[in-house]
Amino acid sequence: MTFRMQSRKVTSFITLAVLICTGLSSACITEKAAIKLPSVPLPLPTTSPVAIPFAITPFFTDPAVQGRNAPGWKIINSIVDDINSSNRSVDVAMYNFSLKEIGEALIKATQRGVAVRMVVDSDALDGTELQRLKKTGIHVLGDRRESLMHNKFVVIDREILWTGSLNLTYSGSMEDENVQVRIVSKVLVDNYLSKFTEMFNEDKFGQDSRTMTATTKFVLTGIQVENYFSPEDKIDTRLISLVGSAKKSVHVLAYSFTQDRLADALVKAGKNGVEVRGVFDADSTADNQGADFPGLQKAGLEVRLDGDPGLMHIKAIIIDGKTVAFGSYNFTASAENKNDENVLIITDSALADRFEQAFDRIYQKSNP
Repeated sequence: MTFRMQSRKVTSFITLAVLICTGLSSACITEKAAIKLPSVPLPLPTTSPVAIPFAITPFFTDPAVQGRNAPGWKIINSIVDDINSSNRSVDVAMYNFSLKEIGEALIKATQRGVAVRMVVDSDALDGTELQRLKKTGIHVLGDRRESLMHNKFVVIDREILWTGSLNLTYSGSMEDENVQVRIVSKVLVDNYLSKFTEMFNEDKFGQDSRTMTATTKFVLTGIQVENYFSPEDKIDTRLISLVGSAKKSVHVLAYSFTQDRLADALVKAGKNGVEVRGVFDADSTADNQGADFPGLQKAGLEVRLDGDPGLMHIKAIIIDGKTVAFGSYNFTASAENKNDENVLIITDSALADRFEQAFDRIYQKSNP
């Protein structure tokens, strides 16, 4: 994978031969693609073995850049492009939603006969944009639970996945630090559709009885991908193990951090000679009882509070510059035990490098 860097814009040219094997079967699917940041769904072949497009493209917001050149607009426009190109289905699981541009794209999709379904946290249902979408006939379901439907993912035509820390709101796109990652991979999308169906069709949210995710590990030649959902998949245990595997560095971006066991793993890594650095959202740290930031700082780790007026809303852990864990999952007991959340853990140096660039930018402007 090679990257051509131009200021804050990154164009990636990816040529991958990908072999995907699930942990439940010896059957494998060969995927091969030559992709230049595709913005429209690519056609699925009909023969087997099949050549299925595969791509991972991260997008980061940057509150320091405003106006039409703001990176947030690139995210919004890219999602709109994918929705405008849809011909089958769009499924949205979003904690909060207020972006008119994406709302308009969803309305146009329904007018073309595309099936549009939405799951949101019930506290967001009274928002102007969601009310407008409901009036046009789009199915919008609230979780109606005390816990949060905290996912932030969109699945398009059962092939394209957008997921990360970004709620589809103006503040999230323009004022806060966020990441949203575009992935083209049908086998991974199937996991997200399974969880979406549990919420939308079966009305199962939060602590309602749900089975653990059947397939959590995928091997894409040269790329290892893990996918977990909470509260069913014990994400904290996997993250603790991941931190424990670090040999050189652990870099953390955290909106909310109150998981003592994960904090202990960071301290232990630091004592073992691993470079541990982090940036935590200042407002959330001040508001949260039991926030682990003071303890991490007291232990001598290089942790800082963010320096932005908006939120440092990314939830990510970067291990040894090679592996990234990211998603909607805050590092809290509520995320682990109550809320609907999702996490991806991807081992790919090119992807990790993009996260490291974002981490360095945020760390440099944070408050020591």
